Amino acid sequence: MIQGVFLQLERALFHLALCGHGESVAVELVDDVSRHKNGTETMREQYKNTLDGEKEMFADRSIDLWRTLQIWVNDYRASGSLCSQYLLVTNAKAAGAIVDALRASGSLSDRATAITTAMATASQAGRGKAKKPSKIQAIINDVMAFPGPNLIDLVARIEVVEGFDYNAMRPELATHLGIGPDFDRDAFLTDLMGWLVETLQSAWGSGVAGIITKEACLRQIDAVRLRTARRRLLPRPSSEVMVGDEQVASARGRAFVDHLGRIKIDDDEVLQAIEHFLQFNVERHRLVNEGEIPPQEWVDRGNRLKQRWQSVARKVRLDHAGKDRVLRGQHVFADTTYFHREDLAGHPCDELYVTSGHYHRLADDNQVWWDPEFQGN
Repeated sequence: MIQGVFLQLERALFHLALCGHGESVAVELVDDVSRHKNGTETMREQYKNTLDGEKEMFADRSIDLWRTLQIWVNDYRASGSLCSQYLLVTNAKAAGAIVDALRASGSLSDRATAITTAMATASQAGRGKAKKPSKIQAIINDVMAFPGPNLIDLVARIEVVEGFDYNAMRPELATHLGIGPDFDRDAFLTDLMGWLVETLQSAWGSGVAGIITKEACLRQIDAVRLRTARRRLLPRPSSEVMVGDEQVASARGRAFVDHLGRIKIDDDEVLQAIEHFLQFNVERHRLVNEGEIPPQEWVDRGNRLKQRWQSVARKVRLDHAGKDRVLRGQHVFADTTYFHREDLAGHPCDELYVTSGHYHRLADDNQVWWDPEFQGN
């Protein structure tokens, strides 16, 4: 059941990649997935999936095949019109004389005749002496009762799609969506799929049809592209920058930790400062190596942080002149590192460790400090 839902969403994204200007893709509107343009259905598809890799789908007398055909026949009966294309989709291999005829090439009339002939043969195979036909035979009889010319018109538009494998076609899908090789295509498609799911859930929760236009898809692609580009430029979230216990233990002997000890900072805060220091060093190294942030920007940023530290220290000296050295130092430390988030390369940088860690790196070089009586370089 869940795999079928996934396949449905994957097929919807697949069609969004292929459809053109003014088209839209719907899920669970008139079929499992459908394409529309100017208010008219242009494609409808039914999918059937299996977890059994050896199972052959859409056999000549399978309920999956004939129930789908009945749905399409009944819609034709009700509306008197057809869409341009009907797709039978499965993640496995299809087998049977009807499927063979659907696969066959040739003129439209010859192909349609071959399909209806195979359907007629399958329908006769289940006719017995029993007064009441089986469930599948009743469905087959209903489909075959459809007028011949109309049935030929319908089956001529049906195609079978076998072995649909979303993961295998992700590179091709990314190309159709205009996702360049400079991006992490898998992450990009995962983000896009999340948007698709959220959009459909929002629509259904509001009681409206689950329809997504190509234009909405393109806007979302642009938004993901901008977010991805910005993420490449800016440091990663702190949760993604891991530091090990050995690194933490080694950093405890560094100069910036000594500066914290001079103003009696609690061990929990010292541990956070060490983590910020290590995380900052990891991301600075990565961004410099990848060429995203030039080394000079880090120097300029460090100078801005030192200027701000000097201003904070002066203000603390004025506002807390009567307090002892340790308390004044704690005020300088807190006002400098607790909340401020310095921009990076002209972009807002919301990750606190990138500012706090940068300050600790400066303190490690004795370029800033917290104890007002410390004698720097």
